Amino acid sequence: MNEIMKEKIKVTIGQIGSFDIEESEKYDCSNGLSYKQPLTMWEKIRKTVEVAKQDKADFLVLPEITVPKQYLKTHIPAICNEHNLMIIGGVEFYHKYTTNNKKFIQNEAFIAVPGAEKSSGIRERAMVWRTPKVYPAQSEEDTIKKTGYHFSPGNKLYLFKSKEFGNWAVLICVDYLNLPIHQILQKRIQTLFVVAFNPDINYYYSISDSLHRILYCNIIVCNVADYGGSHVYTPYRKVFLREVMKLHGNKVETAVTVTLPLRIIKEIQMSPRNKEFEEFIKKPSDYEYIK
Repeated sequence: MNEIMKEKIKVTIGQIGSFDIEESEKYDCSNGLSYKQPLTMWEKIRKTVEVAKQDKADFLVLPEITVPKQYLKTHIPAICNEHNLMIIGGVEFYHKYTTNNKKFIQNEAFIAVPGAEKSSGIRERAMVWRTPKVYPAQSEEDTIKKTGYHFSPGNKLYLFKSKEFGNWAVLICVDYLNLPIHQILQKRIQTLFVVAFNPDINYYYSISDSLHRILYCNIIVCNVADYGGSHVYTPYRKVFLREVMKLHGNKVETAVTVTLPLRIIKEIQMSPRNKEFEEFIKKPSDYEYIK
């Protein structure tokens, strides 16, 4: 990858969902609530890849629990390398392990990054990381328990660092609402990606509108099409620029590419608070005192 941070990044938000699959044909209760129709979900993903490819995006973001696990080892790495595209998304539920006759389900996000390019022009295999959700939503936990499973919580937060694309992190739905996580991320990232399966879209709008100022970074929330409300915020001074994108309406499947500032965000984060940046809001008053 380039040694110089990009001035801007392009992100494709792939708002897809499973609303058009009959409930009885959606999740396989005998197989960790994985999708009964993985090919149907993959076809939706493939369409978002085409948009990212056409727009020459740096990142493609997909919602929580939308990507069938079987494609993570095959299709996703190949697409990353073919289109020089980083892909972030939510893995379908799956049976992680059994302990004392209790079956545990994992909810994970994945981050796929193209492999390094060799002098021959051939790329190494793309790297795929998987990070588990820390806390379940109440409705999520209730659904899991009704089907005879238990939720397996995660305990790690990954911070990705790149000279070209800056520092960024990925959160899964309700982990976005966790105050200790906010404190960890403040001053450490330029971009935050959130993959979600969230019906309370107005709540998330409010969180993003506040948090992009507190963390002083780009925030991309990709929600399922079942509920809609995917959105992007960045700390521009003018209000109409600050809300970069917001998708209204449920059961709307689409892919939208946005361009976000990057290098200037890092510069502002590193600068004294009294330094003016005409196009951007000021950092929080306590920003320089945070260690």
